[in-house]
Amino acid sequence: MRFFTLSDKGKVRPNNEDYAESLAMQYCGPLGNKIELTALILADGMGGAAAGEYASTLAVQTVKENMARNLFEKQPEYLLNSDKTVFLEECFVKANTAIYSKACENPDMEGMGTTIVVALIYRDSLALAHVGDSRGYRFRRNELTAITRDHSLVQEFVEAGRITAKEAFTHPQRNVITRALGIGEKTEVDRKNMVLEKGDLLLLCSDGLCGFVQDEDISRVIANVFSPEGTDLELLANNLIKASYLNGAGDNVSVCLYQHI
Repeated sequence: MRFFTLSDKGKVRPNNEDYAESLAMQYCGPLGNKIELTALILADGMGGAAAGEYASTLAVQTVKENMARNLFEKQPEYLLNSDKTVFLEECFVKANTAIYSKACENPDMEGMGTTIVVALIYRDSLALAHVGDSRGYRFRRNELTAITRDHSLVQEFVEAGRITAKEAFTHPQRNVITRALGIGEKTEVDRKNMVLEKGDLLLLCSDGLCGFVQDEDISRVIANVFSPEGTDLELLANNLIKASYLNGAGDNVSVCLYQHI
């Protein structure tokens, strides 16, 4: 199995406001050629009551539906040969509008929003886009590297030299994010293109993992089961959730995994 997704409400929260999916998409080209893509989509909702859960679900479903519609019904060859992060940003804009409009219509959902991180893999190319503090990591040659930048107050403090990355992990304002989908009419999206190597492992996660388990410990959990020929991703996902539980699991925790083989 090349990809796997797992989500858990954790020890403290009464419901799960995360929503995550991983999916394979196939398209038959005009010459009978088969186009295959893999998408990982993860969102961490906020807003209280059922609003956060609704926001994350709506974000993932909107991105997924727009991705499928554009890839398969419009101009797949054009999309596959262009900068796919631009295409992901367009999907994010639609999701932002959907969430914001729903919040404006329903006073009970005022202020709801969600983080989101999406990885779209085609052949050896990775298109990555995100808003908020849900993260993307790459594990390559026994080294874990963050491939997203948190849109959070403590990240700004770190970059300004006010605190260290270690201090950010326990800072009282570590949960304050500076960007989210749905909290305004417009949103700003970070996006990047990367080249994957054989054996690379991708991890997308909510802050229920990276907010409770330090990067070096996440790396250790991955290394314990990693195989460049094919990692047991279901086992790894469960081990990552367990690592969060060992550190309190004070938030919902979700992971999307993909290995490039």
